[in-house]
Amino acid sequence: MRNARSVITALLAGTAVAACTGVSTDPQVPLSIQFDSLPALAVVVGDTMRGGDLLPARIPALAYNAAGGTVADTQVRLIGIDSASANAFRQISGLRLTGRALATTVRVVAQAGSVQSQTQTFAVVAAPTALSRTATDASDSLVYNGLDTSTRWVDTRARVLAGTTPLNGLRVRFRVVSVASSIVDSVRLVNPSSGRSVASVLTSSDAATVRLKAYARPGVNTTGLVTLEASIRALGVQVPGSPLQFTVRLVPFSLPR
Repeated sequence: MRNARSVITALLAGTAVAACTGVSTDPQVPLSIQFDSLPALAVVVGDTMRGGDLLPARIPALAYNAAGGTVADTQVRLIGIDSASANAFRQISGLRLTGRALATTVRVVAQAGSVQSQTQTFAVVAAPTALSRTATDASDSLVYNGLDTSTRWVDTRARVLAGTTPLNGLRVRFRVVSVASSIVDSVRLVNPSSGRSVASVLTSSDAATVRLKAYARPGVNTTGLVTLEASIRALGVQVPGSPLQFTVRLVPFSLPR
């Protein structure tokens, strides 16, 4: 009986607190919202925003009720906070958005009921016409063993263009197509800034840049190749020039580069 009385007392106390504070206990009433990132920072006119796999991506906005559970997506909507932003996109089912009109800066918030998120920004850009290499990098080979210096990695860059204009904020996917597995034990594609493994990179400073690192097999001292591939999709299809291949030479520390 004591345990039962304790539970009843706790429930009554919780009800009293909710009544005093005016906080709804209805699981479908949103009391907070999380919207702190976007799958990309640009979307193509007529296309949906694409994520790391280059498929149409869900916008990561989540609304929560008083118990910490999530509220149905149907209650969450994206709102342009000025007329130019509102006219630049439209929201489609599943919290995805489509570019409607060119806009350098689109400012949006996520809203559920009376709760509104912080502002996120993106751009609506013209359809890409090409995926191409940047100007030749300083090196297209890497030392796969020896000292851990800058010779142990290679940065590979791809540009997304609309005519002659580079497009920033779109995602380019990178993958290793082939590797001399008799020479290196493994290779990694990492973000040049964070060092974390990645499969896709946002274009910025007029290029998408991925860093290739290789890890040698013990006692190997020969040359070989790694082939990388960059790709981007827009309007549901590969952009001309995509997929784009890069070849990187594997060079042992004992040989000149």
